[in-house]
Amino acid sequence: MTLAENANQHNYQYLVDQLYQTSDFDFVGVALQATQAPHQITWQYVAGNQGEQFRKIILRSGIGIAGLVVRTGKPFWKNALQNESYNDALYTPIAQAEDLTSAAAIPIVTTEFRLITGVLLAGYRSTQSVSDQTISRLSHYLATF
Repeated sequence: MTLAENANQHNYQYLVDQLYQTSDFDFVGVALQATQAPHQITWQYVAGNQGEQFRKIILRSGIGIAGLVVRTGKPFWKNALQNESYNDALYTPIAQAEDLTSAAAIPIVTTEFRLITGVLLAGYRSTQSVSDQTISRLSHYLATF
């Protein structure tokens, strides 16, 4: 790991902590793609987590909210996550592990090559819902990061 990569990792934890502390989200997480093959995407930085199950989750392109964001490169949000079953395309392992009822996610994109390197996700365990406004809030936090 280079010094620049190490510094960037600390920044992601700072971003997650700041977003969690200054907002009403119950959970905030950043999943990043590994730099070496097979380039798995895993949840590495979280705040508001209920346990350590998130560390075992490997994102799959196109599956769940975060997987859709990785595949399409576009923000996505969903309410009533508890209604999704394991066989549904929108089944979200992180929502299951963290008991999230709604979540929104945006891509983390490298500025140099416009590659998707990760996902910023925030969600609620309560009946609070997410919307396009939530996506705007997340985008603002990421842009000022």
